[in-house]
Amino acid sequence: MAFLGLSLIMFMVCASETIFNQVLAPLKKEFKTSIFAQWIEVAFLLTCVMLQPVWVKLAEKFGRPWPLLASIVVFMAFSIMVGAANSMSVMCVARALQGVGGAGMMPLSLVVLTDVLTPTERPVYMGLLGAVVILGKWTGPLIGAALLEHSTWRWAGYLNLPVGAGALAILTVVLYDLPTPPGNTVRKLRDFDYIGVLFWLGGSTMILLGLSFGGSEHPWRSVIIVCLFVFGFITILVFAGIEAKLAKWPIIPLRVLSRPRTLLALIASLFIGVCMYGTIMFTPVYYMFLLKEGPLASAKHIMWLVLGGCLGSIVAGLLVNVRGRVFYREWAVLGTSVMAVGYGLMYLWPADPQATGKHAGYQVFVGLGLGFCMQQVLLASQAGLPVDEISTVTTLIDYARTLGGMIGLVIGQVILKEKMFETIRESFSALAPSNLEGQDVVSLESMAPMLGSLPQSIAQPMYDGVVRALNLVFVADVPFAAIACILCLFLANVPLHVILPAKRLEELPQPLSDLYGKSTTP
Repeated sequence: MAFLGLSLIMFMVCASETIFNQVLAPLKKEFKTSIFAQWIEVAFLLTCVMLQPVWVKLAEKFGRPWPLLASIVVFMAFSIMVGAANSMSVMCVARALQGVGGAGMMPLSLVVLTDVLTPTERPVYMGLLGAVVILGKWTGPLIGAALLEHSTWRWAGYLNLPVGAGALAILTVVLYDLPTPPGNTVRKLRDFDYIGVLFWLGGSTMILLGLSFGGSEHPWRSVIIVCLFVFGFITILVFAGIEAKLAKWPIIPLRVLSRPRTLLALIASLFIGVCMYGTIMFTPVYYMFLLKEGPLASAKHIMWLVLGGCLGSIVAGLLVNVRGRVFYREWAVLGTSVMAVGYGLMYLWPADPQATGKHAGYQVFVGLGLGFCMQQVLLASQAGLPVDEISTVTTLIDYARTLGGMIGLVIGQVILKEKMFETIRESFSALAPSNLEGQDVVSLESMAPMLGSLPQSIAQPMYDGVVRALNLVFVADVPFAAIACILCLFLANVPLHVILPAKRLEELPQPLSDLYGKSTTP
């Protein structure tokens, strides 16, 4: 029952990340403004990403159930505000506050699942949860497209209520008996790392805003974007100093990041996130322009990617533990290498609506790669760690993957916009490239039906140009998948019940090594 409740909230958050990609156009029309429209997605991702370590630290000090249940209540409450919003500014605020709840739901689902399962059970259920994540991220655009064609965008908020209520009821019952860490509540509140949280939020906000608005709202070399990155990284460095010297209970203990294997797993997760998010977001746009279909029909075509991802995650979870030996590294290396080959094949996708076999087959190939590696990197990062560090590392892996997703979307949009400039210059010289300034995936989705009203001689080159540009977006993921594959070679196969001595954890990893060590107490 616990797994069912955790799966529901994980699905709900993942779908909420992507659902508004399809409904922004009618929303802007209803509010009669496009100002701050991009904030509807950015605000949710900002709070959902940067507040994850804070929620997990609260769970470490006050127990798992209440922070998790509180995050669900926050998410549901502001889902109502999202559905009832009467202006763009209210919508942006509601999405930001909805993300506050999502920031607790995502990592705490993984942490609680880790707590309640035995080391033998954990890989299987982590594989199943990985399938839920992939399914949720695909279902978001699909639900959004269905709402766009058959209902109202307001259900993008209201649909969370029955799902959240069911999950809340289940988890309230099954998590009630989980122990609460000993200690005085007043002292815990007094010693909480408030200053560290302030600098973490400030630095993360500036960096994520720079990623979100660079190249769209402002040029990458503009003063505001450069300042966001520079001051963001400076603030993070100050945060690191606070965590190392001042914080009694640091929200991110730096000793965790000083361990080579953890650091390698974090970087690998970042690159996997770059590939995963871009694929899920850009593939429906590809079919929208290739097949000249609406949002709902085009979103259905990535079912093959999702099928491969779900199948790969489940299979890897079932087969990662064979006769007492674990194979996290082998599955992670296989998955990332399959991804690299798959993205190369997607570059070769024929611009032929009839080539359905290649389109489906290559998607399944990429999906299998994502499924094979995504949760195995997480399990490899947990293995060998003291019990009190597992929740922090789990959160950082999820944070790195989400941050990588934002970077992947930025890279894809930059490539797409540059190729669109070239297409317009070649086929529609009357439209100046400056008119595309600020275009992103959402505005391209709005462009697809507009092209249908243009003469074929003008519209077809534009359709073809977007398709060619998206081929380049997919192949741009090849080096990221390849680097992730190389990093995964250095992961060690350590059974989850083994706790390695600190000296072993701090050793520089050797490629293709297995560290079994001796079990010790934390």
